[in-house]
Amino acid sequence: MQPILEKVKANINHSFQVNHLKTDLFPSPLHFHPEIEILLVLQGTGTRFIGDSVGRFSPGELIMIGGNVPHVWYSDKPESQNGRLLDSEAVYILFESDIFGDQFWSLPESRMVLKTIEYSQRGIKLKGEAKAEISVLMNEISQASGFRRISLLFEILTKIATADGKELLSSQVVQNKINQGDSNRLNKVYQYVLDNSSRKITLDDVASIANFAKPAFCRYFKQRVNKTFIQFLNEIRVGHACRLLIKDDLPVADACFMTGFNNISYFIKQFKRQTGLTPLKYRRSVHNSRDGSHPSSS
Repeated sequence: MQPILEKVKANINHSFQVNHLKTDLFPSPLHFHPEIEILLVLQGTGTRFIGDSVGRFSPGELIMIGGNVPHVWYSDKPESQNGRLLDSEAVYILFESDIFGDQFWSLPESRMVLKTIEYSQRGIKLKGEAKAEISVLMNEISQASGFRRISLLFEILTKIATADGKELLSSQVVQNKINQGDSNRLNKVYQYVLDNSSRKITLDDVASIANFAKPAFCRYFKQRVNKTFIQFLNEIRVGHACRLLIKDDLPVADACFMTGFNNISYFIKQFKRQTGLTPLKYRRSVHNSRDGSHPSSS
């Protein structure tokens, strides 16, 4: 992926940044910055990219991202409710890895947190009780000032470090190592795929958008994204299928064809490869989770 370097503005009154973002759509394009980021989605849905990971996001998602890891949140097209556009909203923290000083990180008590910062190079998704507890602290830190901000940051990092059920998102450490020259290229491809994933998309289409011949585009995409374009496209489509299966209780065949797959067997195979469940078991597991029952397994 071809990200843009984001230069985070310093604030002489604080040693790290805490921002409460409220906007129609989350900002794009793909970007990176040396600061570590912790982000809580308060409102909005869409598709996120972290390193070589592709996934859906929704309110309540809590993610920690290491420094210089390419990432972006692409918002879904705005929906309206009572004639008003639904907003995208998030609280996020940006801090440098040496914020507490080298001597602090050499203390035995801080090793677990330091290890978590290292793991964040792959992107960490929080789940369960820990996510709920950290979400409360994220809202509190957005209102805090003075030394309380520092103590809340360390409390958040400690809870992330000790949380059960953390999910590492990227298959490997993916740091930006590409110049900014063609950042528009892959962002155009991403946006095209997100806007047209329910239709037929050919390699000729996306190669043309990226201004490559087809063989050159395939090599280029695999080198930058760490997966083939077809793998990437299937991940986007399965993510959209998950959304449909949860939201509308559609028949599996309808979810298949509405997300751009033209073969039900292939759709089920790709769906299970990515989620570990068949579409029907996935829907059942989500419904059971909402009812307080134990989720189904594959």
